[in-house]
Amino acid sequence: MLSYTVNEVDPGVYQIKDTLDVLMYLIVGDEKALLFDTGYGVIDLPAVVKSITDKPLTVVLGHGHIDHVNGAYQFDEVYLREPDFELCHEHTGIDLRQTIAERLKEANLKPDFDLDEWVKAGACKILPLEIGTVFDLGGIHVEIVDMAGHTAGSIGILLVEKRILIDSDSANVHCWMFVPHSLSVREYIAMLERVKQMGFDKFYVAHQENAHDKSYFDKFINVARNATIEKSEPYDSWPDMKPFIYSEDGVSIVINERTLGNCGSSGA
Repeated sequence: MLSYTVNEVDPGVYQIKDTLDVLMYLIVGDEKALLFDTGYGVIDLPAVVKSITDKPLTVVLGHGHIDHVNGAYQFDEVYLREPDFELCHEHTGIDLRQTIAERLKEANLKPDFDLDEWVKAGACKILPLEIGTVFDLGGIHVEIVDMAGHTAGSIGILLVEKRILIDSDSANVHCWMFVPHSLSVREYIAMLERVKQMGFDKFYVAHQENAHDKSYFDKFINVARNATIEKSEPYDSWPDMKPFIYSEDGVSIVINERTLGNCGSSGA
C-alpha cells in the first residue's frame, strides 16, 4: 500500500513525505493554511491536510516538474508561475503519468485508486502567481520569492516571521541545471546571490528532510561558478542532453554546454 509520513519541523510547519520520497510542506497559521507542492499525486493529499488542519487552504506549486505537480488534480485550483504553465501541463500529461505508474508497479506498490483512471487525471485549474505576493495566514506571512534557474518559473516561499525559506529544487545540494526548461548557470548564480540577501536563517527543500543553514547558498554559488566541462564527470541520466556533474564542498550541480554558456569553459 502507498504510505506517507508527517513531521512538524517548526511550530505550524509540516513536512509531508509521500510514497516516492518527495517532500511537500504545509504551513498552518492562526486563520489559514498554505500547501507548498503536491508531489507525485499518489497519496490522498487533501485527506493528509485535513488530518492536520481544517483551515481554508491555498495551494502553491514550487515549479512545474513531475514530482511536484501531479497531486494538483486533487484540488480545485493551484497557483503557479506562468513561465512553468506549459511545463506543468506536459508533466501532468498521460505519458509522464504513465512513467509514475510504472515506477509504482516496479516497486510493487499497489495504490488504493484506479491507476488507469489516475493516469488520465491531468491537473486542475492553474492560477498565475506573481512574485512578491504575500499570503497572510494569521500570524505567519508567506511571501513568494523568485527563484528561477532550475526552471524559469521556480519559486520559493519565505515564512517572514519564522525566517525560514522553503523551495522545491531551486537551491539544492544536487541541482539539475541541464534540463530543457533550465535557465543559464549565469542566471542561476544571480538568483542565488539575490535570494541569499533575504531575511531567512535556514531553508528546506523537497528532497532532503533536514534543514540547511543559509551559508549553503555560498556553497551553491561557488560550485556553479567553478563548474566547467573539463572538471566535471559525465552524468548518466538523460545522456541525449549531454549532462555533466561537478561536485565541490559537499554539493553538486549538473550542467551541459547549453546552460553553462560563458560561466565556465569547455576548452580553456
